[in-house]
Amino acid sequence: MAVVVLLALAATILMLGSRAVRFADRPQRSQPQGSNSNPVGASQSAVPVIAAYHHLPLIFEPNQGQSDPQVKFLAHGSRYGLFLTADAAVLTLRHVAIDTRRSVPQSSVVRMTLEGASVNSSVSGADELPGKSNYFIGNDPTRWHTDIPQFARVRYRGVYPGIDLVYYGKQGQLEYDFEAAPGSDPGQVVLRFQGAENLALDAAGNLVLAVGDGHVTLQAPRVYQRFGEEERRVDGRFELRGKAGVGFALGAYDQRRTLIIDPVLTYSTYLGGSSDEACTVILNVATGVSGCPAVAVDSALNAYIAGSTMSTDFPKAGSPFQAGLKGTANVFVAKFNNTANTLLFSTYLGGNTVDTTAGLAVDAGNNVIVAGNTTSSNFPTAGTNAAFQTAPLSTHNHAFVSKLDSLGHTLLYSTYLSGNGVDTATGMALDLSGNAYVTGTTTSTEIDTGFPSTLGSFSDVQYALTHRPGGTSSFFLAKVNPALSGVSSVPYSTYFGGSTPSTGETLGGGVAVDANSDVYITGGTSFTDMPVLNAFQGTLAGGLDVFVAELNPAAVTGTQLLYSTYLGGTGDDIGYGIAVDSALSTYITGSTTSIDFPAAGTGVFQPTPGGGTDAFLAKLGTPATVGITVGTVPLDYFTYLGGSGDDVGLGIVVDNNGQAVGGSQGARITGWTTSADFPARNNPVQPGFGGGHDAFVARIDTTATTATAAGHYATFLGGSGDDYGTGIAVDFQGASYVAGETRSANFLTEAPPLNASFQPSLNGGSDAFLSKLGPVLDLKVSATPLPTTVGVGNQVTFTYMIENDGDFTSGITFTDAIPTNAAFVSASTSTSSNNCGQPNGGTVVCNIGALNAGGTGETGGTATVTVILTPIASTTPNTGPVPLSNSGSVSVAGSTFTQGAGATVIVNDYNLVVAPSTATVPAGVPAQYTATLAPTGIFTGTITVSCSAGLPTATTCTETTPSFQNLNGSVSTDLIINTVARVTTTTQLTPRGVLFYAMGLPVFGLAVLGVSMGRVSRTRRAVMGLLLSGFFALIAFQAGCGTSPPVTNTIGTPAGTYVITVSAISGSATRTQTVTLVVQ
Repeated sequence: MAVVVLLALAATILMLGSRAVRFADRPQRSQPQGSNSNPVGASQSAVPVIAAYHHLPLIFEPNQGQSDPQVKFLAHGSRYGLFLTADAAVLTLRHVAIDTRRSVPQSSVVRMTLEGASVNSSVSGADELPGKSNYFIGNDPTRWHTDIPQFARVRYRGVYPGIDLVYYGKQGQLEYDFEAAPGSDPGQVVLRFQGAENLALDAAGNLVLAVGDGHVTLQAPRVYQRFGEEERRVDGRFELRGKAGVGFALGAYDQRRTLIIDPVLTYSTYLGGSSDEACTVILNVATGVSGCPAVAVDSALNAYIAGSTMSTDFPKAGSPFQAGLKGTANVFVAKFNNTANTLLFSTYLGGNTVDTTAGLAVDAGNNVIVAGNTTSSNFPTAGTNAAFQTAPLSTHNHAFVSKLDSLGHTLLYSTYLSGNGVDTATGMALDLSGNAYVTGTTTSTEIDTGFPSTLGSFSDVQYALTHRPGGTSSFFLAKVNPALSGVSSVPYSTYFGGSTPSTGETLGGGVAVDANSDVYITGGTSFTDMPVLNAFQGTLAGGLDVFVAELNPAAVTGTQLLYSTYLGGTGDDIGYGIAVDSALSTYITGSTTSIDFPAAGTGVFQPTPGGGTDAFLAKLGTPATVGITVGTVPLDYFTYLGGSGDDVGLGIVVDNNGQAVGGSQGARITGWTTSADFPARNNPVQPGFGGGHDAFVARIDTTATTATAAGHYATFLGGSGDDYGTGIAVDFQGASYVAGETRSANFLTEAPPLNASFQPSLNGGSDAFLSKLGPVLDLKVSATPLPTTVGVGNQVTFTYMIENDGDFTSGITFTDAIPTNAAFVSASTSTSSNNCGQPNGGTVVCNIGALNAGGTGETGGTATVTVILTPIASTTPNTGPVPLSNSGSVSVAGSTFTQGAGATVIVNDYNLVVAPSTATVPAGVPAQYTATLAPTGIFTGTITVSCSAGLPTATTCTETTPSFQNLNGSVSTDLIINTVARVTTTTQLTPRGVLFYAMGLPVFGLAVLGVSMGRVSRTRRAVMGLLLSGFFALIAFQAGCGTSPPVTNTIGTPAGTYVITVSAISGSATRTQTVTLVVQ
């Protein structure tokens, strides 16, 4: 059932449709109109068909005499027939009426016509199938009909102006679409039904037709627009028009789409031997037990399942630690490859009586940690590291924690957790260091013995006198470090409970741990004096209330409790599972009978109870702190989850292994239901109730504001027997892994998996099951360049929009292929990770991380990647525009999914021509050149023209227009090279010491003469020697006192021939041309 708007090229096609998906016999059990039962033609007591049948296309045969002449095409289901005439679709439904004496076969007929439709529409088959139909009726060959072609679709063209009607099948169910071309009016489509009474719309928007003793359900339409391969959701619903008429009410076509989640059942398999693997059988309890079986997944998407088995022939693989069954029921631990078609290992783990599981986890080294319960006196404890307790302290039921290596071969650690009473584990969580945190209930009374309490634990403060609540039982929390040995391997353990009334109860229980190793526990209690701190709800509201507490085991005594609160209404409310995201919000699931459970959130999945016992989802935020004052813990979201029967949530995880990556805050829940009207929503893998107890799987987006938002889905998972979902895990892709137990032989045929099952059939009375749901990997990528025309050397931006049209998906990467004719500048993303690397081998990889489903922005399913490139200029200018193409693709880790897009821009080059090639001017006269820029098209960017090299001295180059922007045609600029006229000057230098020499020589000469006259003494001879020396020195230096020769100096532009380079630069591109300047 689909209402679809399609866009092909420039033409918009609108498709409207639905499917007649249900018919049920009703005397056996009264069902509300909104209930989901079995596919067309299959009552609840019908024998299920094989899984392969569900994958066959519905076969339409043209009528070649095998039916009434009015029939154009016909199709047959297991318990229905469809006859398509020129103006109607006639559906015959075969069912069984039951009275007190016998079963009476009956049939009902529903006739659907189109009010006001054209009587001239043509009918034809489409998508011909390879098979042929043959009818050999009687012994008269003339009445035989052979080689009748088979078609997968039948098309009625022009039932309304511009509207076609198409019938087809999907997994054995009849569907039909209306295709409305551009300009047509889908509002004119009106369906009229004959043979059906009391047309009604149920709470989910499904159309319910009362037919005889049963009913036919046409599921609510879905509406979307398709742009190429992209689907965009449009609001749409059924609308009653008169007593027997139904039309479609549609929202605006151009609004932002909200996409529907369509989870895919990737694989599903039984797992068990010829005896029982159901914990309900092994423990002799009425309904499923949380964590039995349990499931985990590693980073390679290998799935692990642990449960309990009574089978001596449980499937074997690898080199097991324990090869055979030792008691009544032992734990089994098994590992599958990432497609679940190969069992990598399996091992028993147990002693001489009964051993069951409560939790399972895988550490960073793929070692397997399992917790549970045992009544065995010889449960294996001889691990590589010594046990905290090698033997139980009493003969009661006790908890255990064990660690196996990654091959399931070596027991690395194993211990009892036992006191003097009954100790029952109900959940286990693993922190980042590999410590296991186990919670449960206990009647033991020991004080500070290591278990159930250690010295300095929370209970030492809360119960200062007794160290233990005074009631009949309490919760416990124990931290186990399997890397240590003996007493040190249990560094922390505490009671947690109340004492009033003395008959108070402790039920359920789950545990989670955050990245800071703070621990969160939940359960259900009737004690009125539970520890309360920073509570949203400080007192017990009903018979049993959920409690939620956060503790820091590493804190000093007296400060370990961070908050503790009741949570519930006036009925009975129990918490069975708890999870925490990276924002430290806490998610709780369980069961409630309260019609007044505290409300929170806007447009929640199911605001009112369905009836009986309902499952629920509650989300607590973190207490606000003002200064040193811590506020109360807030309730941010609450929804019921259930129908008119009983529904219980047993397991819960948060998207992406508890990390709210990309703002995603989706909770995945599994449990069980007896409600035929359980709110299966958004194209469930199994839309109808199988019978007995069915498992269910749901994802609830706590950020969504409508009940049918894209982030939600819910589905049945079960056959005609009893099926319970008891454990759930999620991988980094956003796929959900569900483990549980089944007694249904038709478990796989009710929800056929896409891939072949490891064990396709039930073996024994009950088996474990392992199923993987989705996610639907449907990422759309579009590319937008800016600008679309760019000048060479200038940056161009390619923006890639990534839209998640499928389920919540993580592990998304974007890869950009850098073209060879462009240089990488940068890459960035809009996501919080914003992690893009540098080019490597011509590609750039960006980490997108996780995207939610639908909506806008990272939290709503979109992200952008911005890649900036620069076109590289060729050595020789291009003579025309050239393309620059860039492409990018997204991929998802651990899958083969890829989706890409690309865009092309036009790169315009430019050429530089300078004329004349030679200019001759006298010095002092400017030379003029004309530089012409000739782009190959519209040129975005700036081009700057200049004389870049070769100018002679005493010249300047001036451009009349030095730069141009966004050219659209050739432009020119004058280049003026200014020369300077030459001027020649002559200069001669005269020394400053000439007067000294002219006066000095006569003086020295007279002195010498005076000294030489008269009697010559020794003194006179000395003086005369000095004077003679000076005289001759002056004569020697006289030659240097003459005038210097004349010097000639020329300034201005030298005469000569010069080669000048003219450059035109735009961004990183440069074009040059040389010209010659002759200066005279």
